[in-house]
Amino acid sequence: MSCACTYSEQEQLLLDTIAGKSNPYAEKHPRLYRLVAAFEGKKPHIDVERALLFTESMKQTEGELLVLRWAKALKHIGENMTVYIDDDQLIAGRCGQQGARYGILYPELDGDYQASALKELPGHEASPFDVNAEDARAVEEIITPYWKDKTFHQDLNSRLDPESHRLAYADKGGYISRYICCETASNRSSLQWCLDWERLFKLGFKGIREEALARMAELDPDDPVDQSEKRPYLEAIVTVSEGIVTWARRHAELARRKAAEETDPRRKQELLTIASNCEWVPENPPRTFHEAIQAHWFTQAFARLEQKISSNPTNGRMDQLFWPYYQKDLAEGRIDEEGAIELFQCMWASMAQCLDLAITPYNKATHEGYSHWEAVTVGGQTPDGRDAT
Repeated sequence: MSCACTYSEQEQLLLDTIAGKSNPYAEKHPRLYRLVAAFEGKKPHIDVERALLFTESMKQTEGELLVLRWAKALKHIGENMTVYIDDDQLIAGRCGQQGARYGILYPELDGDYQASALKELPGHEASPFDVNAEDARAVEEIITPYWKDKTFHQDLNSRLDPESHRLAYADKGGYISRYICCETASNRSSLQWCLDWERLFKLGFKGIREEALARMAELDPDDPVDQSEKRPYLEAIVTVSEGIVTWARRHAELARRKAAEETDPRRKQELLTIASNCEWVPENPPRTFHEAIQAHWFTQAFARLEQKISSNPTNGRMDQLFWPYYQKDLAEGRIDEEGAIELFQCMWASMAQCLDLAITPYNKATHEGYSHWEAVTVGGQTPDGRDAT
């Protein structure tokens, strides 16, 4: 008796690759496979720049309202974090250094034990990360001392009632899980978010900033709620808007510098297009499909710099969001189907490189590998109830 095996397309591709056969997709999508080849199979590294800049700003704003401190920290990151444009990329924006996949640190969550965790991560069997000695020193000598007794993890650990603590943790400090009632709140700042992409595309951050300024001008100077709650929140919106626009413009400057040094005419034009896009979005509403992709990725990446979103970024209704730009560019001869696919692939490659770090003992024990999940909604209904498939 014989048994016939049916493999999925992905399984068959892996088997063919092992057998030494050529990959038809690599031939059809060369840019994507060049981007992937730059990090595929390499051990990810830990980038501490976000954590250092965030900590630096928080030190400077002690005593201010948290909403303002966080906004100022984001602006500080946008003004000072190193910017990169990968070779072959058509969209700009990374949350960490080039060279491979990377993870970034959020000391406000678990900075009390990041130094000790970083000593273990490079040799971790399931999902190791590299960290260079200088960065590990910065975490131990600069970041960890500041966040001692200030982290969310420590606050949660101290507030759990004894019975809940006993079920969740096997130690007093709350570092080792019993796996009876698993505490995962301190692994993230939020679970799943979906940004208001339509508002971003309609207004751009310039419009969002102007809207906040207009509302501030309408506040009652004698109303304590207006002045103690609404004003700080609106000021934070203005500050964050300025931060992400600065971050984008710095990418534009880098793209123009790289274009000036580029000898390949095709890549030079690609870099000039990147520069032009970054000068326009996300400050302004996107005008083209390429600008829309760039605005979307910049905003998603900056949200990752804002807070740890676990491993579930939500990209929204991408089909409805991007369709009008694709239709317009297609009609005007600015893009074709393959060009649109290539831009999406550039975004997917950027997403694939930014990893969720498994630092806590619970995470390291339960999240083997480097998987994370990018949620995309397709189909469904239009706002007026029609089939959107």
